[in-house]
Amino acid sequence: MNNLIISTIGSHSALQILFGAKQENFNTKVYCLKDRDSLYRRYPVANEIVTLDSYEDLLEIAADSQEIFIPHGTLIAALGDKLRDISIPMFGNREGMLWEMNRAKNQKLLETAGIRVPRTLKSDDITELAIVKFPGAMGGSGYFVCSSSDEFDTKINDLVSQNKISDYDIKNAQIQEYVTGVTMYPHYFYSGIYERVEMLGIDRRYETNVDALGRLSQNDHPVEPSYKVVGNQPLIARESLLPQILEHGDKLREASTNLFAPGLIGPYCIEMAITSEEIVAFEFTSRIVAGTSLYVNGSPYSKILFNEEMSMAKRIAREIKMAMGQRRLQEFLT
Repeated sequence: MNNLIISTIGSHSALQILFGAKQENFNTKVYCLKDRDSLYRRYPVANEIVTLDSYEDLLEIAADSQEIFIPHGTLIAALGDKLRDISIPMFGNREGMLWEMNRAKNQKLLETAGIRVPRTLKSDDITELAIVKFPGAMGGSGYFVCSSSDEFDTKINDLVSQNKISDYDIKNAQIQEYVTGVTMYPHYFYSGIYERVEMLGIDRRYETNVDALGRLSQNDHPVEPSYKVVGNQPLIARESLLPQILEHGDKLREASTNLFAPGLIGPYCIEMAITSEEIVAFEFTSRIVAGTSLYVNGSPYSKILFNEEMSMAKRIAREIKMAMGQRRLQEFLT
């Protein structure tokens, strides 16, 4: 048994992360809020369960050279910029996570990579269908569509009255043209060991209640769309699209090395829509995404690439193991 401990927050994709680490013979640890530890007692993926009063307790935990922390979306949503102050060594580039959570920087990376993004609009200039997104890894919570400045103001005021958004959210909201296309989320992994970008799977998000609106007549039963993510669905892309999808992953990784060296490390994702003419990217994430949990036994893409069952979590653990074997582990940690 390897003495190194792989740890993460008990949320998001923790079951997969810890299971993949155990598959590669690492010890595992999960940090979870007191009312969430029962899940990790039901599913025996953690050798150690540490309960917290608040995720900010992570900031008080001393660094341990025998522990590597795997970040995911809950860390960004809960701690924001404070994630830089976690002393536990982290797999991946923390600077990339700071770029991810900043809407302007997120779009800058995509644009620098030469990837088509939706046009950004100002609230006073909304004259077409637009989607409004709020900062952080909120899983689509609070997002809404509108087609005029007046409609924007009305919906913002409604969210404020319901205490669903803050002044910070409003100030940092992103308004984009609404792109009509099939959404998909490719799961990329940059391997410093092999010096290549790998695409290990693709998912689509299942959102309430927007994914159920087709069952109702909007004329008879108008319902305000909600984009909160409740699950994920597997997706296989048409093979002729794969060269473009792979190229997008390559471009993003290359651009990241210039904007926050050494660039993206390990897992990342581009949230995109495929139209009849083009690929449009909404944003990128710089860490493992929840949709990878569909492929605990690997996807067709990872099976073809590795000729074995390879989840994203197992791929992370495998990269760490190979880096240890080559005495290069520090290159992959921040």
